[in-house]
Amino acid sequence: MIIGFDAKRAFHNYAGLGNYSRLLIQSLSNLYRDNQYILYTPKYKSNLLNDFSNNDNCTIITPKGINLWLPSSFWRSFSITNQIYNKNVDIFHGLSGELPFSKLKMPKVVTIHDVIFERYPEYYTSFDRKMYKKKFIHACNIADIIITVSKQSADDCIRFLDADPKKIEVAYQSCDPIFFKLQKTEYLSGSYVFPKKFILNIGTIEARKNLMNLVKAMPLINEEFSLVVIGRRTPYTSLVEDYLKENNITHRVKLMHNIPFSAFPSIYAAASAFVYPSFFEGFGIPVLEALAVGTPVAASNISSMPEVGGDAALYFDPYKVEDIAEKINILLNDNESVASLAKHRNTQLEKFSIENIAKNVNEIYYSII
Repeated sequence: MIIGFDAKRAFHNYAGLGNYSRLLIQSLSNLYRDNQYILYTPKYKSNLLNDFSNNDNCTIITPKGINLWLPSSFWRSFSITNQIYNKNVDIFHGLSGELPFSKLKMPKVVTIHDVIFERYPEYYTSFDRKMYKKKFIHACNIADIIITVSKQSADDCIRFLDADPKKIEVAYQSCDPIFFKLQKTEYLSGSYVFPKKFILNIGTIEARKNLMNLVKAMPLINEEFSLVVIGRRTPYTSLVEDYLKENNITHRVKLMHNIPFSAFPSIYAAASAFVYPSFFEGFGIPVLEALAVGTPVAASNISSMPEVGGDAALYFDPYKVEDIAEKINILLNDNESVASLAKHRNTQLEKFSIENIAKNVNEIYYSII
């Protein structure tokens, strides 16, 4: 079987969509070697995160001829068709919510990660919302199978995109294999200085991730613990920093940016607890990363977070600061509760194993070939 991927995100995105794309392609390539995988990307520059060139069953395809001079979005949406047919692709899979607008006669699969632009339109420009909606609805209409990474995202596809429920298959994502390996913490004494005892939060520092309520919970937590936040800055970051100054708790919160992804497992492992107070996630991969490392987790009790954490995590109402603090204090002080959560960890992680994710997607391909 020859599978073509819209693999732009695998080569140009170093967060959620990129991680999903790289891991799925790599897993399928390693576990189902009889297949051929054609990766279509507007540009290709090899680096440690996305070098598939050594995989003998992977071929990387970039624009040719006049398409080199046209916008990459035009190539992905329209003129990519000929290069797909030239490789005799059996199935084409859009890994990030998109499929070409030009007609493709072979079976088509699209992965929809979330529909947050519809659920929380205030976080997006009017142009972006309209563009995303047009692309996502088109993809849902022409796809033979719509893969969602959680039941929450499946429900949102039906509600906001009017997707056909019969087309939808929930196939969870996994996290990078580095999180399943015991990591040394040498990195923590190197280029960056970390507090001796700290609570960890990882994710873009934006309003939807709800860092403010986590910060407000800090005075209700033992002062020997600091909060370390790792994520890309947005204008919302300044609001958080202003609150820290106004309430004299700047010394308890460390905001960090541009930390190498390879260092994340060691940082998770060094943390006393991982806290994820997001108002909404299509999946919430940091919850899975923390569980994989073995760090106790407390997360929001809404959207997909309980789906990912299962019985291996504690949950709080993200709108209630006191509830956030209460659950964090349990993780920091109640060894019996932490041990009880840990008993469910392996069972929960099995649902998201790389082998299971690749198997599920490969079976989806064969169901429509």
